[in-house]
Amino acid sequence: MIELAVALPVLILMAVGVMDYGRVFFTSIAVSNAARAGAEWGAYGQGTRSDKFTEMGNFAKLEGAEAGTITVTANRTCRCGVTVVACSTTADCGGGYGPPAEFIEATASKTVALLIKYPGLPTSINISRTATFRSK
Repeated sequence: MIELAVALPVLILMAVGVMDYGRVFFTSIAVSNAARAGAEWGAYGQGTRSDKFTEMGNFAKLEGAEAGTITVTANRTCRCGVTVVACSTTADCGGGYGPPAEFIEATASKTVALLIKYPGLPTSINISRTATFRSK
């Protein structure tokens, strides 16, 4: 009984720590999948207009619904090689690049509150993932 009284609090603390780690890991996977789904949905012809960004966010939120409420933002960028340019004003990149390549980007984020306060760790962990797809 004495051994159990000494070991049980340590085992419970370890079990709660493993649960917290599992929750954060699961949420990071769900947030990553949501960002990827939103960017992919937008890249295949749905997100080239700025009024579709809300629909991209809604699609991403549906994908990440098992993690709870997540925040999703979406935007469009154009690039000439590695240089980011304005999509509406640049018709040709020059130097043989042709027209700028259009990319759709979705960023999903969620804050996970830990079950107990661990020494040296914050009480909550912010998880944010970004996915970028080239538009058709």
